[in-house]
Amino acid sequence: MKKLIFVFMLFALWGADNSFAQKYEIPPTDFSYSNVPHISDEAMEKCVLLYNQTKWLAEEINVTQVDRYSQVSVNTYNQKVLRHSQMVAEFNKDCAGKQSESAYKAAQELNEKMNR
Repeated sequence: MKKLIFVFMLFALWGADNSFAQKYEIPPTDFSYSNVPHISDEAMEKCVLLYNQTKWLAEEINVTQVDRYSQVSVNTYNQKVLRHSQMVAEFNKDCAGKQSESAYKAAQELNEKMNR
């Protein structure tokens, strides 16, 4: 799980391609095993939204020009960075290393077919 958190943080910091064409992506996951905690499909949808909003905020932060002589500019930038950190923490707590119920069920069905 630490690897996933680290990879997510690296992506958030370096992954911006400076384009703001926002398309939803599936959060990265490790291999699916039957002992991976699973969450409802509804909760996973929220995780996908959170992942993408966090990614887009990181892209915005990466292209933000901060006027060091303007307290408003510095405060606005710092608020974005703080919000991003909070979003990453929320994703790591609620989503990282988990899979949706439907993915869990599909993996179980495939394992059953393979063992027949």
